[in-house]
Amino acid sequence: MAGGISLPQASSIAVSGVTPTGLLPLRPHGLNILVSSRKRKLGVSVGKCSSPVQCRRWRSDLKWLGAGIVSRGVNFFEAQCPRWQKIGGGIVNCSLESGMDEKEEKIDQGEDGNTLNFSGLVLAITALGYTIPAFTATANAAATKKKARTPKAPKAVPTMTIEERKEWTKNLPVVREQIPYSELLTLKEVGKVKHIIKHPLTKFKEIPDKVLVVMSDDRVVRTVLPPSERDARFWTLWDELRLEDNVIDAYSPAVPVPVVQDWAMKGPSLRVLSGVATWIRKLGTEKKKTKAPVSKKTAARARLEQLEKERKAIREAKREKDRAAREEARLMRKYANAKFANMQEAERKEKIAAAEQAERERKLAQQVQSREEWSSFWYTASRNEGFRFLMGIFFFWLFYLTVVVGVKKRKQDYEDRLKIEAAEEEERKKMREWEQEMETIEAVSTTKDWGKEGMSEEERKRVEEVENNPQLKLGLRFMRSGATARRAKGRKPPQYLDLDADIKFSDVAGLGDIRKELEEIVDFFTYGEKYRRRGSKIPAGILLCGEPGTGKTLLAKAVAGEAGVNFFSISASQFVEIYVGVGASRVRALYQEARDNAPAVVFIDELDAVGRQRGLIGGSGGQERDSTLNQLLTCLDGFEGRGEVITIAATNRADILDSALVRPGRFDRKIFIPKPGTKGRAEILKVHARNKPMAEEVDYDAVAEMTDGMVGAQLANILDVAALSVLRDSRTEITTDDLLEAAQLEEGGHPDPRPRSTKLLEMLALNEASMAACAVNFPDFKQIQLLTIVPRMGEEKGAVRFRPDHTKFELQSMGRQGILDYITVQLSPRAADELWNGADNMSTIWADTVDQARSAARDFVYAGLSDRKDLYGLFDCWNEIHQVWGVDVEALKIVNSCYQRALEILDRNRDLVNALVDRLVEDKTIRQAEFQDLVERHGNLIEEIPQPIQVRNEKLAAFREEMYVAKRSSRS
Repeated sequence: MAGGISLPQASSIAVSGVTPTGLLPLRPHGLNILVSSRKRKLGVSVGKCSSPVQCRRWRSDLKWLGAGIVSRGVNFFEAQCPRWQKIGGGIVNCSLESGMDEKEEKIDQGEDGNTLNFSGLVLAITALGYTIPAFTATANAAATKKKARTPKAPKAVPTMTIEERKEWTKNLPVVREQIPYSELLTLKEVGKVKHIIKHPLTKFKEIPDKVLVVMSDDRVVRTVLPPSERDARFWTLWDELRLEDNVIDAYSPAVPVPVVQDWAMKGPSLRVLSGVATWIRKLGTEKKKTKAPVSKKTAARARLEQLEKERKAIREAKREKDRAAREEARLMRKYANAKFANMQEAERKEKIAAAEQAERERKLAQQVQSREEWSSFWYTASRNEGFRFLMGIFFFWLFYLTVVVGVKKRKQDYEDRLKIEAAEEEERKKMREWEQEMETIEAVSTTKDWGKEGMSEEERKRVEEVENNPQLKLGLRFMRSGATARRAKGRKPPQYLDLDADIKFSDVAGLGDIRKELEEIVDFFTYGEKYRRRGSKIPAGILLCGEPGTGKTLLAKAVAGEAGVNFFSISASQFVEIYVGVGASRVRALYQEARDNAPAVVFIDELDAVGRQRGLIGGSGGQERDSTLNQLLTCLDGFEGRGEVITIAATNRADILDSALVRPGRFDRKIFIPKPGTKGRAEILKVHARNKPMAEEVDYDAVAEMTDGMVGAQLANILDVAALSVLRDSRTEITTDDLLEAAQLEEGGHPDPRPRSTKLLEMLALNEASMAACAVNFPDFKQIQLLTIVPRMGEEKGAVRFRPDHTKFELQSMGRQGILDYITVQLSPRAADELWNGADNMSTIWADTVDQARSAARDFVYAGLSDRKDLYGLFDCWNEIHQVWGVDVEALKIVNSCYQRALEILDRNRDLVNALVDRLVEDKTIRQAEFQDLVERHGNLIEEIPQPIQVRNEKLAAFREEMYVAKRSSRS
């Protein structure tokens, strides 16, 4: 309605900018029918009619209004008024306020104001229920004069006019702050909840409801209470804390109820309005082309529909109640049946227990009787002479078998063993002589042409025979392997035997303590009987874990070569085929060959290709993989503790292997092969440099420091790249610079050959020089190894390489000051750009380093290292926006502080930065020694703050020196 809806007493309050008319549909007292236009408004009220004839007449009068149901006993009276008026006991809304602005009124009246525009005519008919008894009593008193008794006047209710109500709701505060409903319980426990304001029609525990919470400090917040089916625990705590005592209903002053005058109760008929209705219909028909009429549902019809819905709800509630009763009866029957079944089960168990007890007693009696019978039998037999004679003969026969015959057999076995040992010794002697002869022939055959000049004709023929006979070479290699000769039985040569596995531990470097583990495996092959006599079980399998390129395959070959046994090698991916059963058959074939050529080492590379956790892959492919894995498990169980065949497997994904595969008994030893350290990398470089033309002054330690984090395969590639570079330049020796350049190629790739301007080179040099000049002031970053502005692998910028402390960086054990130093170093390029080029001429070359600094600052705050000491990392802080905002604020403080620190450090070291920039523009690269020289000449470093452990050691040394001096002085 134009003027708003009149609300009952204590019905609602405006919340968060929601006007009272838009809060909830409410039912005022009585029936209110409004015909509204811009010029006037007609109101119709309700009262009781005195006769059926009068009711029928008024029903026909108001039919065109769509007023809904006109029933017997109800009178309709007409009234015309300019403002709100009281007519009898009903309500007539005659407000002339149309809600139009000045522009619309000018359009309706025309420029001179004399023309009336009916395009804005509004027909608003509101029929609201007959539910309030007060209205009926008032209408009856106004319509019926026969009764002499006057009804009691209703109590005075504070009311407001429409204008006052608008003014009252205009300045209501808007509540924007919202809290989680779970926080309401916490506030109640600490006594901060004063009131909880709800709408009068709100029903808790049924649907989510909005409420206002008034704090003890008069602060008002919003929250939404959940239904009980969503969070039953919340409502349990609600009842325990008695929060219902703090709940109050919202209040809004009511609109004054107009009173129907006595003269209106006897007024004329409403037939005069039929002309108005005809005029309105005609006006609507003319405008039908421009705007389609909107069908409106009368309030009475809406009320009937509402009543029908309520009746349906009552019927549904009754059916639900009956259903609950039936369900309860069913549960009771079920409970009774279950109880009866439990009783029967208990009786049955008691009977079974009694029967079992009787059976046990019977068996116990039988055992006692049997024991007594046997005791009587042996007592009687012991007193019989013949029985004693037979027992003596029996024990003598046992003694003869165990002692006399056993001694003779052991003596014969000893003699046979001596003969076998003598024969084997003779065979070994002949084999050694043959081996020495073949080695001599091979040594002579591998000499150059000038070595054959002193040979006789027969020796030359033998050398040529050896050179042209590959079987003799194979025989020599067979003897070196230590395998036993077997008679050929028409078998095929081994398919998986690796004949080129001639690697020893001396060919492998950088092992450290891992070599002891592998030497023990070699002892298992060589002295296996020693371990078996002492009760030690020889491991059936060894699992080598580590990153790619750490030398797992090389170590397996070294174990086989050092032990002098056959080496069978296969990749696990060769087991996998599309045909069913192929993988399992290949596993059986592999271990059958190893068994026939024992002792042997079976090496399976990339075990995770076939040894993944079972059940992760569905379909036929998963079944084939599982069957292959099952066959592998069976073969591993067949060699447990024998020491004939040892399986060595390698993988870099030990975390996804099947638990049945890595259990003890299959893979007893699990050895992790880490990346080599600085010393290990130097040893690996020396091993790979054996057959290469190296210069005498090659600094392997410097190259090892520059190759931090590289594995053996990468180091071998560095030597190969350096050798190719020497060959390309027509030089004869590999120098340290060649190795360092090859290391940079291995790490960053080939340099970008595109030319760059001098200005761009100066910008890149300033970017890298500022980071180096700032980092050299901090203990965790002062080991600068390389500065370069040569772009590689598509990167447009240079690089600063420093030697990190792996204990701090890899294990993430940096201190609070170390993280702040890291942020300062990352912000130094931007600080240098501002100092050297000015704030107006800054570029974005430092954008990526600033982003890294911002990320590190957030991690710094998450870890609780900021001044707030909040451990944001212990829970998900993204649920609340104020927590995210707090993290960003703290991170910004840290970034600003570190940025000011970077400005101060670079301002102190301007000469050092300028020197580094000039050298980088000229040479493109600065190495460690040259950088240290520039720092000593131009640097102005800040004093290093001693660590607490250093201060403690210095004080302890001084104290010990004082005690030593005092002790010597006391003796003298």
